[in-house]
Amino acid sequence: MNAVIAMCTFCEMHGPRVIFTTQTYHNFDDRNMERLKFYGPKEVLRQNQMSSEDCQRECDGCQSMGNVKYLSNDHETRTSFLSAQRPLLHEVNLSLKQACIRSLSCEVHPGKEGVCYFGDDYRGHVLSHTFTLKDAQARGLRRWCSFIVFMRDKQFLLNMWPFLVDNLKEVIRELQDYAERKYNAEEAECPQRVVRLSTASGGSGSQSNSNKQPRTLCEITNEKHVFVRIHMWLVWILSAGARHFVEILPMSLLDEELNNNVDHHIETEQGFTLVNAKSLVDTNLNSIESTPCPEFAEITGKTPTSILRDLRRVLGRDQFRQILYSTLIGVQILVRGPRCQTIESLYGLSSLVPKACRRVQTQATEYMDPNACNFIGVDTLVAVPLPCANVCRLDVVPAEHMPAGTKSHIVKWTGNVPAKLPTLLNKLEKSLDNEKLPDSVLRAHFAALQEEWANIAKVVHAMRGRGHRGDLLGLMISLGAGAHDQKLLDAWSMGLPSNPA
Repeated sequence: MNAVIAMCTFCEMHGPRVIFTTQTYHNFDDRNMERLKFYGPKEVLRQNQMSSEDCQRECDGCQSMGNVKYLSNDHETRTSFLSAQRPLLHEVNLSLKQACIRSLSCEVHPGKEGVCYFGDDYRGHVLSHTFTLKDAQARGLRRWCSFIVFMRDKQFLLNMWPFLVDNLKEVIRELQDYAERKYNAEEAECPQRVVRLSTASGGSGSQSNSNKQPRTLCEITNEKHVFVRIHMWLVWILSAGARHFVEILPMSLLDEELNNNVDHHIETEQGFTLVNAKSLVDTNLNSIESTPCPEFAEITGKTPTSILRDLRRVLGRDQFRQILYSTLIGVQILVRGPRCQTIESLYGLSSLVPKACRRVQTQATEYMDPNACNFIGVDTLVAVPLPCANVCRLDVVPAEHMPAGTKSHIVKWTGNVPAKLPTLLNKLEKSLDNEKLPDSVLRAHFAALQEEWANIAKVVHAMRGRGHRGDLLGLMISLGAGAHDQKLLDAWSMGLPSNPA
């Protein structure tokens, strides 16, 4: 997992400081399979991250390990996990400094202790978990700290949100247990309230207390090897994340040879890995059109995007928006008309939602309930319910029965399209309006949009399954969604497991 995990603390003398970082390094040289002491650039281990000038500007509360480094290797995957007080790469160091300041100052959870996300494509994306450790000598009897997870890939970071949060909470809980035991022992020996009251009144303890410097994490937790423990915890999170979470290319847009070829890797100077960076991407998606579902096997020569463009042209802007909105939020789409046109319409509309959310009946002999299928096609002789908010009907009038000057396609739906449309709907309409985009490019764009919003639905669904229901709007906003996208996310979550926790 290409991420950097760091522990930060708020020093009472010097402000927010990074005191511990763990980073992953890989070696993909298949020509040399011998076990190495370190699978990253050799010069990294020779670097001294702390200059004498840095040491002079820091106190005990800012420091942790000095120039000591901890190294763990996974020889099977040829991966090294290196921990140090500061990142050993200059650009990563600068990015983490900025993230540390934001984590312990402006970017805080509403309750001050908790999880939040911030970042952008230029400075990187950060998941921050702020917490406190009891410290009898600190201001307010507690020390503010945070764990930050830094990545370049926003979507991957947010998809891992539940995994990272659950495991970081375990690390934080153990650190807080250590600190509380130390705090209770010190309070039993010398209650700080008495000492501080005497200091405030100018007693003999005032001078000695004012000269005390912030304590190290080892002193706060009374654990000599606390940084070794943190190293092992973070190594497990990084290695487990790499085993269980894999970045995939959306919707198999790339050719089969490229998808299965994971031998091409480039290790960047920032310590991140580019996969398949040496291979070319085939953007001619007509040549790699995926095989349609069995229900649509008889469709040849037409793509979903070309069908949608045809529908938009014959329906007009308003009626097409009605059926597009109904499709995205899970309203049943009922198409009634000649077989060929019915199947084509269902093919185009059903392609807009993830496969897990599609329940298609192209040639039903009688009407079926929305719980049984959300895309249904019937002949004109089949009895169907009157239009309602839960069923959006598209009537395709046969050419021989169509009076002159009338439309061949008519949408019947009693629901209302909201004033603020879902974000995805706006993007789909804007893309369809652009006549300069060929069908192959439009299909790639639609597939990427579908993958993006399916991932957002997965993250929100997973957090809801863990009991986080009241504070999901902030998460949705960080993912690029809003309250107007709630119905779409709810509908797309229906294809996911009922208990993701």
